[in-house]
Amino acid sequence: MKKLAIILMLGALMILGFPQGDTTPEYTVIRITDNEFRDYEPQINDNNDVVWQGFDGNDYEIYMYDWLLDWIWQITDNSYDDLYPQINNNGDIAWRQDDGTYMSIMFYEEVEDTIWEIRTSARDTSWNTLVPFMNNNGDIVWHENTGYAYNIFFYDNSSGNIFALTTDTIVGDYHSIFFYDTNIGSGAYIWTLETEIGALETNIERHEPRISNSGNVVWAFYDEGLSDTEIYYYDLQADEVLQLTDNSGYDVIPDINSDGDVAYREEAEEEMRDDIIFYDHSSGDTVNISDSEHQPYQGPTMCRISDNGYVTFQALELEMVSWNNEVYVWDGFEIINISNSADNEYYPRINSKGNVVWAVDTDGEDDEIYLAYLPEEDDGDGNGDGDEDGGFPDCFIATACYGSPLAEEVQVLRNFRDQYLMKNPAGRAFVRLYNKYGPKAADYIQDKESLKKIIRQFLKPIISFIKNCPCL
Repeated sequence: MKKLAIILMLGALMILGFPQGDTTPEYTVIRITDNEFRDYEPQINDNNDVVWQGFDGNDYEIYMYDWLLDWIWQITDNSYDDLYPQINNNGDIAWRQDDGTYMSIMFYEEVEDTIWEIRTSARDTSWNTLVPFMNNNGDIVWHENTGYAYNIFFYDNSSGNIFALTTDTIVGDYHSIFFYDTNIGSGAYIWTLETEIGALETNIERHEPRISNSGNVVWAFYDEGLSDTEIYYYDLQADEVLQLTDNSGYDVIPDINSDGDVAYREEAEEEMRDDIIFYDHSSGDTVNISDSEHQPYQGPTMCRISDNGYVTFQALELEMVSWNNEVYVWDGFEIINISNSADNEYYPRINSKGNVVWAVDTDGEDDEIYLAYLPEEDDGDGNGDGDEDGGFPDCFIATACYGSPLAEEVQVLRNFRDQYLMKNPAGRAFVRLYNKYGPKAADYIQDKESLKKIIRQFLKPIISFIKNCPCL
């Protein structure tokens, strides 16, 4: 019987796979920026497009890396500081613009290739006023000092209207959290924090609420009497507030995904260390991800959780000679160091696929943006996916037809792409489609000489027109 049990167990492991080894995600790391200035505050969407604020020598501007085009755009070009960018899955970007007198929330719509101002307010001393948070619909929320209180505002992208979700959010020593349900178009009071305004202002990050795509809300509550911070959770479906933590330490900086799972930083009760905790919403269980008592992590922070359950955070490795942060990903089984360098790496952000973007202090005077991504799943056509299909660089079909990326015809088409198509929204949309389907088409015609000849004849007048086009 014992021998049979062992055989059955080994068979199950062979079928299901061992929890280590092959299940460990293999990240590919690329460097997005390479300049002499500082690049901060990266954000990533599910298309792997990345935005950040970059210093151009005079002020901060907003930049975007288009994953599919492998191209960097400078979204803004002015004499103001453009800060705290957000990007959604449509490629829309929101950020705060600060001209020293007024602060504005700006919005870039990728389809129309236009920028407009959403909101302007007199400049406030609070650093986090008018910092936008945006969803995939282009709706934006922010909190703003209205002169006597901090209130939450909502921009409805479909109508272009702005309205306040709260009034007198801070009254005396009370701070309230509200929830706005876009499906019914109304808000509801959730919770009141009784604490001093000064304590809230000095620990504002600990109280910043996060909302998931499913409408659940998570935040940290500072109890002045007990001098600790706990994590609270608003379940929209159950319409109730749950207290996730109850200890004597500080539980801060929570984040939430679409399934309602939460990640947050916990300060241990008896020792001077921090841990990253994962809360499983379906089971109600918690997992100590970093477990700094038994693993070489110190000061883990800035944790973010993705819809696939991955958690990223930054932390110090005690065994390292230099006291620099590294960027880690927990995949549900183990922790992977995806940065692993001697530089200081910080501010990681993760998308729904588990891909991570972060900033790297390369020499103490310059910061660059890095991206770690997982391979896309094969679509079953036998060719694989991504840029490796067919083995042709950029101008896939033309390269296959003319035999070399250095052919004159390929150079003409590439120049037309860079000098004309990439400079207007319709052209960029065409290039994205071409980059998506071109590799498979190039692979299909690779060994079909008669088809290559037909395509060359088709391209001949187009190339001739481009050569003489006044647009270039």
